[in-house]
Amino acid sequence: MEGTVALMVENLYYQKIMLYNDLLHCLNEERASLIRIDLDKLWQVSREKEEICERIRTARQEIIVAAFPEENHKAFDFNRFMAQIDRESKNKFQNLNLKLIKLKSEVEIARKENMTYINDSLLFLDEMISIITGADQSKIIYNDKCHYRKSRPDFYLSREV
Repeated sequence: MEGTVALMVENLYYQKIMLYNDLLHCLNEERASLIRIDLDKLWQVSREKEEICERIRTARQEIIVAAFPEENHKAFDFNRFMAQIDRESKNKFQNLNLKLIKLKSEVEIARKENMTYINDSLLFLDEMISIITGADQSKIIYNDKCHYRKSRPDFYLSREV
């Protein structure tokens, strides 16, 4: 593989890492906005996340095209790419890939935390509405994990997917 192709893929990797850093920052802002119940900021962060995710998809496609220009792949095969580059570049790309994997896992953790916060908030509000409307006929039952849990009334609120 040519050095220019490896350099192009390396630059795209750096771009992708920066985009994942931006996405992680947006998820942290989203969490703070959820806590403060700042709806205007939530809408702004949501638009930013969509734009960043689209740019990540574009960067992913550009990496695939740069690494394997003669083939039509839908996914990037890192091991195959590593087999084609020179020995000096392998260590650099392994470090970049590990950094990207770490960022992806941090993004996934932040996303799950935000989803849990939203679900817990909606569950609390739903319980409050059911208590206020008198629809709370709760009895203690076992759930599928053999823990005590109050029976659930119908949901009045749900999150948008």
